[in-house]
Amino acid sequence: MASPKTKRFTGNSIILSTILVMVGLVFSKGSGFLRDIFVGIKFSDPVYRDSFTLAFTIPDLVYNLLIGGSIQSAITPSLSASIGSGREKEGIRAVSIFISFFAILLIAVCSLGTIFSDQLYSIYNVGNGNEMTVSLAAAASRWLFPQIIFMMLAALCIGILNAYKRFGSTAFGPTIYNVCVLMAIIVFAGNSRSDLMRTTFGIMCAAFIYFAYQALVGKDKLKQFRFIWAPGDKDFHKLVKRALPILISASVVQINMVILNYFAIKLPDDGYIYALRNASTTWQLPYGIFAVAIGNVMLPSLAEFYGKGDYPGASELLSSRLKSALFLTIPSAGIMAVLNIEVIKAIFQWSSAYRDIDALRAGQLLTGYSVAIITHSVVFIMNQAFYAIGKTKVPLVAGCIGLISNPLCCSLLMPSMGAYGLTLSYSITSILQMTVLCVVYCRNKDLRPRKMLGFIIKSFFSLILMMVALFVMTQYYVPGAGKISELIYLAVKFAAGFALYFVLSILLKVKEAEDWLHRTIRVFVKSK
Repeated sequence: MASPKTKRFTGNSIILSTILVMVGLVFSKGSGFLRDIFVGIKFSDPVYRDSFTLAFTIPDLVYNLLIGGSIQSAITPSLSASIGSGREKEGIRAVSIFISFFAILLIAVCSLGTIFSDQLYSIYNVGNGNEMTVSLAAAASRWLFPQIIFMMLAALCIGILNAYKRFGSTAFGPTIYNVCVLMAIIVFAGNSRSDLMRTTFGIMCAAFIYFAYQALVGKDKLKQFRFIWAPGDKDFHKLVKRALPILISASVVQINMVILNYFAIKLPDDGYIYALRNASTTWQLPYGIFAVAIGNVMLPSLAEFYGKGDYPGASELLSSRLKSALFLTIPSAGIMAVLNIEVIKAIFQWSSAYRDIDALRAGQLLTGYSVAIITHSVVFIMNQAFYAIGKTKVPLVAGCIGLISNPLCCSLLMPSMGAYGLTLSYSITSILQMTVLCVVYCRNKDLRPRKMLGFIIKSFFSLILMMVALFVMTQYYVPGAGKISELIYLAVKFAAGFALYFVLSILLKVKEAEDWLHRTIRVFVKSK
């Protein structure tokens, strides 16, 4: 059994840490939305808008393939376990060697990416008049490859600090990065090749500022880590063995984005690359704030439970975190599905540069993504659970299934469904990955999450009634003219949807809804 101290940390500190990380993610996502809004305004020509968006795809893939996914999912639980078992010095040495090795590797790969960017981006040339878009994206990426190095260093700082449960030191770094990127877009962006190049140079500078901030706020812990070149170290080998499947499986999301962009650029009209970016950014708002925050905070504690052999504690923690994430993402998915075009217009349509046809395209794509808000939340948290117990190959297998199913579904669905089939394919892929992860994890009866079926049935019953109510509201009431009226009307529907879902959950005695209600009452009583 877990000690009382451990239980207190799990019950209270994890909730507070999760809320703190959520707040940081709200600011991060909000500043990210501002960035995308100004991309649409400053790059008013669809060719330059698509080029800017496309330029990020391959550098982001390289980042995720080489380092991005290993931070939270390999370094954090490994270092947490070392700290918990009294082997902190050995853990620090192994992580130092890991950082040194991958820093050298990443510098070499980024140099090659900068030199051969034209050849890399030639995969997007599908012969339908997109050569200029692809050429501009390749040129812009030459500043985005060096950016990866600073992003890697910042991510390593975050992974180390999270191992020490210093979530406050890492919560707001992404917001600082997004604000700096936003400033680069506002100052430099425009409809010319030189404007595009200056913008991506400014984004590289933003990545350096991001790293400098994370290094500064965490210097008391980070000063223990230094450059060590010892690739023969046994602890380093263990860490690499654990990290490699994570590195590959974590890159699956970005590989799938490359696949989606490949199919999107085949669509007959310009603008679908940017529309895909808008839809992707929008569905990842609830997923990124709720599921990612809950999963990241859960990871080090779940690793400690497992390392101490406290399997009931591990099962209880995973169950509560899964239900908390789903309680928040299920109604979000319903709202995105019903109000897709309205949501896109509210977020991105702030000038005539963003046309109704742009909102229609992004809204179609968002509808296809809506299922993934739920399923990918489960995928992320289950991946974190596998990483916490050291079973890193299972997420890799699930990811490989996704890499096969995504292009296959796109090929089958797009001829009949067009753009809608593009993101529906991603949701189907996410369902397959979720199924594999849950089936394999639940084979261990001691670790599997508890009482999930009743929660899911009650939640989807509430979801269906909420979606019907929102659809009726949309049919029988039309907002007044103007952006303010549009935003107020959308906020009213959002509030009504969440309120109805919450009330239905209370009536059905969903524990997560009751917990939120009791917590709110306690806060109100204390304030009085």
